[in-house]
Amino acid sequence: MQQQQQTYHRIAISGDPGSGKTTFAREVAKQTGYELITTGNIFRLLAQEKGVSITELNKMAETQKEIDYKVDHFLQGLNVQPGDYVLDSRMAWHFVKGAFKIRLTVKPEVAVDRVFSDDAEMREKYKSLEEAKNEIRARRDSEIKRYRDLYDVDIGDPENFDLIIDTSDKTIEDTVAAFLKSFEYTASHKSAQ
Repeated sequence: MQQQQQTYHRIAISGDPGSGKTTFAREVAKQTGYELITTGNIFRLLAQEKGVSITELNKMAETQKEIDYKVDHFLQGLNVQPGDYVLDSRMAWHFVKGAFKIRLTVKPEVAVDRVFSDDAEMREKYKSLEEAKNEIRARRDSEIKRYRDLYDVDIGDPENFDLIIDTSDKTIEDTVAAFLKSFEYTASHKSAQ
């Protein structure tokens, strides 16, 4: 008797700043036909509304829990909605049930180069590589602290994810290929258990 392949209706993509998370999420959405939701844009809009940088908003969120709760409540609401989604989000892996969970990592020096040269419209702009390096480190430290304090989770713990890809030396095509190989394997493997 042939076993059915499990279908994941949600793909939760987390990643370090500069890991290529948003570009990867866009490509995964194209490959799967799933709708893309990017919570980082919600956060960027909140920062613009408050007239602060992303790093400053991260620091504010350490004491103003309602900033994170706004985004996290949105993610929790997806559990009762139908639909196939690719979620570009630091915390979707934690809040969205039954998702295929991916984390992208990157070497710090590669992250700095990527973030500094990123000219996307809603991205932060830095005057120097040193400023980008300091901002990335501060942002990452703030996120680790915040999510540990708010939810008692470690956003970097590999046990939280079905797939971890180091994008430091990979093209977007290589990263998507690694995802597709693992996604197909994981879906068929889970259905065989």
